[in-house]
Amino acid sequence: MQDSKTMTGFFTRYAALLKIGLLGFLVLIMTIPLEYVWSVIRERAYLSESVERNLGESWGRAQTIAGPVLLLPVEEPRMVKVKAPDWTKDKPLYVEEQRWFRHHLYILPEDHNVSAALTSQTRRRGIYEALLYTTRAEVSGRFEVPAASSLPVTENARLLYGQARLLVHVADLRGSANAPRLDWGGREVLFDVRSDPLPGASGKNGNLSWIEAPLPGLSSTTGTQDFTFDLELKGSHRLRFIPLGRSSDIALSGDWPHPSFAGVNLPVTNEVNAEGFTARWQVSHLARGLPQVARDDNGGASVLAGQIVGNGVETRLLNTVDFYSKSERSVKYGLLFVVVTFGTLFIFEALGRRRLHAVQYLMVGAAVTLFFLLQLSLAEVIGFAAAYGSAALACVALVTLYAAKITASRSRGLVLGGLLAGVYGYLFITLQSEDHAMMMGSFLLLALLAAAMYATRNFDWYALGSRLAQGASDQANPEEKADAPPTQAGA
Repeated sequence: MQDSKTMTGFFTRYAALLKIGLLGFLVLIMTIPLEYVWSVIRERAYLSESVERNLGESWGRAQTIAGPVLLLPVEEPRMVKVKAPDWTKDKPLYVEEQRWFRHHLYILPEDHNVSAALTSQTRRRGIYEALLYTTRAEVSGRFEVPAASSLPVTENARLLYGQARLLVHVADLRGSANAPRLDWGGREVLFDVRSDPLPGASGKNGNLSWIEAPLPGLSSTTGTQDFTFDLELKGSHRLRFIPLGRSSDIALSGDWPHPSFAGVNLPVTNEVNAEGFTARWQVSHLARGLPQVARDDNGGASVLAGQIVGNGVETRLLNTVDFYSKSERSVKYGLLFVVVTFGTLFIFEALGRRRLHAVQYLMVGAAVTLFFLLQLSLAEVIGFAAAYGSAALACVALVTLYAAKITASRSRGLVLGGLLAGVYGYLFITLQSEDHAMMMGSFLLLALLAAAMYATRNFDWYALGSRLAQGASDQANPEEKADAPPTQAGA
């Protein structure tokens, strides 16, 4: 009997602490459905990215335009040892003989100017969509064809000007929308696809795709030569230009109002508004990091290919309809919503005489968790903002009505619903502001903690434990309470 009274006294004294521990355990349980919702969001995001990639494959991948580069074949003499005519195994005699070995020179332009215009469009497949673009780029400039004496070749080298080619790298040739023509000093020449790899480049960088054009009339006396050509390309996601001139000037305009400028050089000027954007880059040969003339037999081709792959100026088209990232970020606040609702219900329970069961807490937690799944499913159809508002309204109404019933108080149901609606609204503002999301989230936690401290400032937690234990006993034995004699005032 004494042990029973001791145990009853322990539970009575620490009922509040035990109830808080139970609520903490229920919060941990709610991480399971939140984790499931997060995995659903990632799965849907991956499916959307897959559809976007497939549409990009059909239309055109991210495009890169590099060049032009003048490729000049060179033959150099070299003395090598060969077997003598009377060579035998017994008398292995060798003689020196002059042979010609072919190399290539890569000559970069003196001036490299690009003027490009970008037109965006969206294509849909089911409920998913991809952001695509078409760009028309006019490339112009001039080459300074060096004299043989100033080139990095041997004295007796033969420069094969008649076999020279002008090379232009295009990342995805399937996105070509026109047959580009080269204007070389007033002579018009068609570009063709280069089937051979870049001479001297090896490995992954040697598989870059190129178009090439012959250079009519090129000779050692050509000197300065102007060039112009147009490229019309289809692509997706981003557009890169590789500045290869001693002086490069790149201007790009587009009708997409959400660009992001990246790459090794940012634009010197840019303007972004609701109608689109304009940007301009100016890059010198010092920032380019390449010599004006390079040989393919001393790593020059590999360095050039590496610059094309890793450098350049880049414009990305940001898709503002990417609600999956916002949904994923919102789920990270899921436990906060659960804690807010559970904490509010606990305060109502502490202030009133009606005790709440763990199952009732779980019901409210399930309604809060369902918000994130409902928001995602609606966002794929009606957009993020409308989906967020509709899901929040539905969940707030559900929690308000249920809380009013289980607490036997409409006012308390409205208080919980209003608090939840306020947190939903604050979270929506936080999701719109990526740069200040952490600061706003910290302020929200501070405000909620201050509200909890204010609401419980007068609690006598030991007495609260007795009340919770007594309330649970009263609810468990309502008949005994009704038959018990009335107590005298002040007893």
